Amino acid sequence: MSIANKPKIIIVAIACRPYVEAAVACGYTVVAIDAFADVEVSNLAESCHQLEFSNGRLNMHQLMQVMGVLYLQQFVGFFYGAGFEKEPAMLSTINELLPVVGNLEQVVSRCKAPDDFFSLCEQLQVPYPKVMFSQPNSTEGWLRKEIGASGGGHVQRVDLQVSHGQKGQEDTVYYQQFQQGQPVSCLFIASKNQRQEHLVQVIGFNEQLIIPSHDVPFRYGGAVSHAAISDVAKARFEQYVNQLSQAMGLVGLNSCDAICDGDAIYVLEINPRLSATMDLYTDMQLFEKHIAAVAGEAVEFEQDCKSSHAQQVIYAEYKVTIKDDIIWPSWVYDRPKAGSFLDEGMPVCTVVAEAETAEQAKCLLSERVVAINREFLN
Repeated sequence: MSIANKPKIIIVAIACRPYVEAAVACGYTVVAIDAFADVEVSNLAESCHQLEFSNGRLNMHQLMQVMGVLYLQQFVGFFYGAGFEKEPAMLSTINELLPVVGNLEQVVSRCKAPDDFFSLCEQLQVPYPKVMFSQPNSTEGWLRKEIGASGGGHVQRVDLQVSHGQKGQEDTVYYQQFQQGQPVSCLFIASKNQRQEHLVQVIGFNEQLIIPSHDVPFRYGGAVSHAAISDVAKARFEQYVNQLSQAMGLVGLNSCDAICDGDAIYVLEINPRLSATMDLYTDMQLFEKHIAAVAGEAVEFEQDCKSSHAQQVIYAEYKVTIKDDIIWPSWVYDRPKAGSFLDEGMPVCTVVAEAETAEQAKCLLSERVVAINREFLN
C-alpha cells in the first residue's frame, strides 16, 4: 500500500481509539466501528458507528448491517482489535467483502481455543500455569476463565464461585491454576526477513495493571511500558513468543500476556490482533509496519525512546452521567460525550502519563487518577 494510495479503511474493536489515532497519523481516512464512540474517535474518524456490547461481545449482526450500508469498494482494508475472539469466523465473512489486514480465522481460532493453544505450548516446552477443562476437585488456587473473552473481567476465583453456588457451562470455560507474579505483556510484530523466513521483533515489554472490583477481581486496568523485569525473563519471553508465533503463523502486530515470577515467564495467551498497548509506542509508526508485515514485507524499526508511557482505565464506581461543562485535562483520552450515562463498572476514560522510568510513570499516573476521580467523577 503506497503513500500515494491511502484512501479509506475500516477499523473495528470494542474500543478502537488507539488504532484510529495511529491510522489517521499515517494519513488514512477511517470509518470507525466500536462500542463507545468516544469523543476522540468521533473527532478523528470520518464517521463513527456504535455497536451494542454485552456479555463481552460486540453485536456482530449490527456490524454487518453497518458494513452493508457502506460502499465497500472505497476501502482498501479492514483492521480489528479486541472483539472477534469469540466469533473468529466473522473474519472470514468480512474477508470475502474486504481484505482483512491481520490474522485470519484459522489463526485466531487456534490462539483462542485453550486446548489447542496449551497443547502447542506443551509441544514447544513453553511454560504456562496448569490448565484443566473440567472443574478441579480442589478449587483453592484455581481460576475460572471464559473461552474467547478479553479484558480480565471474565476471570473468577473458583473457590469463591463454589462458595456462592456459581457454576458456568463447562464447554465455554476452562480452569487455570493461579500463578504468583507480575502480569506482563509483550508487544511484537511478526513479519518476514529478506530471506522470507518468519521473523519476530519485540516492540516492548509492558507491565499490566489490574484494577479489581468486588465482582471482577482480575479486571484489566491499563499498562506501563518498559516493565522492570530481568534480562533473563525478557530473553525467555522473547524466545517463547518466537516459538509460538512461528508455529501459529502469526502476521503483523500481536501481543502475548504472561506472568513474570523472578526470572520465570508463564505464558497465558496470545492476542493475535492489534493491541491497546501499541498506544505506549506512538512514535514508532506501528500501524504502517503492521500493514507491511501482513503484506509479507520485511519490517525494520528503531527502538522506542527510553521514557516509559503508562495508561490506566478509569471505571465508573457507580452510575454516573457525564456533565456538559467538564473540561478534560490533556492527559485524558477515550472521553465520553457530554450527557453520556455510564452504568457502574463501565469504562469512563483513560488516563496517561510519561516519565523516565516505569515506576515514575506509575506514580504520576496514580496522582492523575486520583485527580480525575476527585474533580470530575464525584
